Amino acid sequence: AVELRQPYGLLGYSQGCANVLTAESLLLSGSPIQQHALKGVGSGLVCRQLLFSAANGSIHGTAGDAKAQKLIIMMEEFFKYQQGYFSRAFISSVLEWLNDTLDSPAFQKFLGGAVTFMPEGSKAFWREAQHLAHVPTTCLRGVLEDHTTPESLEMVSHILTKQSGSALHDSQVHVYDAVGHPVYTKNRNGRILENCDMGGAIQRTHHWSPLDDEVKFVKTKKDCLHAVFECAKDIHVYPWVDVNVRFGVIKYALPRIELKEVKSRIINQK
Repeated sequence: AVELRQPYGLLGYSQGCANVLTAESLLLSGSPIQQHALKGVGSGLVCRQLLFSAANGSIHGTAGDAKAQKLIIMMEEFFKYQQGYFSRAFISSVLEWLNDTLDSPAFQKFLGGAVTFMPEGSKAFWREAQHLAHVPTTCLRGVLEDHTTPESLEMVSHILTKQSGSALHDSQVHVYDAVGHPVYTKNRNGRILENCDMGGAIQRTHHWSPLDDEVKFVKTKKDCLHAVFECAKDIHVYPWVDVNVRFGVIKYALPRIELKEVKSRIINQK
């Protein structure tokens, strides 16, 4: 989009919402070349769309953090008791295996991807973030129903309802958290994003509704019977595009012939 000198938007899904907002923040606070990619004349960032946003964290993260601390204490008490029954070599091997697992790239990537799920990670993200004040943000939020809940999400859904005391969620995030601005951190950037937040209708769907091939291995007969994964996938993107076209934020794409002429003209200028 930058090379073609065309405007573009940021589309995030779940934890990816925090990632796209982080990318915008890094570009805005980066070098002049990076800022130009974000604020270029006739191009640059013009709109945002957040699908089931987890940028404000989730009760899963808060409760999981508390459970992890209890689990660490329980494991410590368990292993202390077992020290008298196993050799030093076996204990050293177990500790080495645990250290290798915790230091592995896969585990570190998992923690890095879930950092904004935790309260402290979310606070640190929103405290340092910077975003453009003229970019409209739209959100898509969902609320589960019994007949639209995949079997693979039933336990997670009930856990979230029990932990939070509210059933207004999509199995991962609550509707009052899945918005386009920080909810629990109040600062200047938060007010900017709140003014940019256009909101969005709440859909009768679940958190995995945009997925298809990625969830084939967890589909059950009941899911197929109720068609819980067969929702219209275009509802996640095209209403966002139409709204921005209707209000003049973006324009319809050029026909292919004209687009090829624009590309060739740009290449010739280089």
